[in-house]
Amino acid sequence: MASPSSAAIFILFLLSTAWVLPSEAQLIKGLKVSGILYCSPDGNYCPTCQGLVGVNVTIFCNIGSNNYTTYALTGPDGIIDEVLDIVDGLLFGITPISCVATVQLPVLNCALLPTIGLLQATLIITGNLISGLLGLLLKAVVGVFHLISVIH
Repeated sequence: MASPSSAAIFILFLLSTAWVLPSEAQLIKGLKVSGILYCSPDGNYCPTCQGLVGVNVTIFCNIGSNNYTTYALTGPDGIIDEVLDIVDGLLFGITPISCVATVQLPVLNCALLPTIGLLQATLIITGNLISGLLGLLLKAVVGVFHLISVIH
């Protein structure tokens, strides 16, 4: 029969481990990035603008103390659909995440965009999780693009 003090120690151990890894913390192995790049003066949606097909998009993330980069090519209607492999994984709800999508200008098939600079958009982490080939993926959407001037 266990003594009352050993039972109390066991209960304290269970409670302390709950603080180390909250129930919402899950090991994420990738980031599923979605968005659309438009042929507009800033790359964002406009009612008469079409999506840009075949444009290189760089996705850069600082996750915890690690940097990750992947490259995507916009598909039909300018759709960005890419998975960023997070080799070490991240604990959702614990590990800090900061990501951007960038497009180097000029984009040859859109006369509305500036000819020099960089379009940059912050990725918005939705909090939705999906299962993928890498394991559990965290969904992110491309936010509003902004023109970043490049001085030559």
